[in-house]
Amino acid sequence: MDKLNIVIMGKTGAGKSTLLNAIMEEDIAPTGIGQPITKENAIYSRKLLLPLGMKSTNGCYGLVGKQVILYDTVGLEIDKEITDRTLGEIQQFITKARDNEEENDVTVILFCVSYRSSRFETYEMDLIKTLSIDYEIPFVIALTQCIDDDESELEKQLKRDLPEITVTKVLAKDYKIKGGIVKAFGITELLRSAIFDYDSSKISILETKLLKLEKDKEKRIEQLREKGRRYINIYSDRALKVGIVPGGCIPIIHGMCIKMLVDLNSMVGINSAKGFAADIFTNAVVGMMVTPFMTVPLLSAAVASGYIAVAGEKYLDALMNVIERSMDWELKNNELMSKRIREELKKKRAGG
Repeated sequence: MDKLNIVIMGKTGAGKSTLLNAIMEEDIAPTGIGQPITKENAIYSRKLLLPLGMKSTNGCYGLVGKQVILYDTVGLEIDKEITDRTLGEIQQFITKARDNEEENDVTVILFCVSYRSSRFETYEMDLIKTLSIDYEIPFVIALTQCIDDDESELEKQLKRDLPEITVTKVLAKDYKIKGGIVKAFGITELLRSAIFDYDSSKISILETKLLKLEKDKEKRIEQLREKGRRYINIYSDRALKVGIVPGGCIPIIHGMCIKMLVDLNSMVGINSAKGFAADIFTNAVVGMMVTPFMTVPLLSAAVASGYIAVAGEKYLDALMNVIERSMDWELKNNELMSKRIREELKKKRAGG
């Protein structure tokens, strides 16, 4: 029997436990109004026949057997310590569920929001965006405690700010009003959307995650580039303080360049020795310089400083190009990084 793993989240009073009872078709979780009734996260499991199949000619849905496992959680805003613990336990539940998933199993988060709420809080929005990407798990927003079909401002906000998340209206329990009773509705539609939209939701989440990783890497590369320029400026300024450098002491300037390359490598996570940087510098960077001045009798501080700055910029540019197409674990492989940096410098030397 396929498993349907559901994590129920939301603020206190959002109707999580009432929704859980409706799904499980039994009052197994305590409920209340506006109070933190659920004190601890709890797992409930039951085999159910859910009307989730395709419609028949008479308009009825076929029954589908599911092992429904629900993880009921405490209200998120009760206490930061409780919330942090809850998020950690949710991650453990999701990880375990995914580790044991079979082909037709489904693991989703139902995020409960009361229809009576005036707005969706910023922290709720950020939480959904973060967890869906970090956990790679689809969210379905259950707009609970609905007693009419009008589209509220809250619903409009959710559709506007979270267009990739399915929003389903639900009234988990009959509700008394003047003149009658509003019958419970939406449970089957909620479960059906969670199950039938599962594959497309997973694909959407992975696409969003890849896009985020690309943007994060671009931002990280730019930050590293700026940090690298600060290193270069430090070494360039040091050369200004050296003064006039005799031709026979040119290796002093080259030594500063080599130390600069070691620092630039360390900045990006390449644990290189001076020999690694010296080899790269002597055989690649120097060859890119417009004016190799090994035979110049005297070298002014300004020229020495400019030489270091140019060498640093050329190397930094090549290094950033290599980092951009390398995985973090590859940075630990000196042989691989040396090869890639050499190739990049060779390409730049040739004008490619």
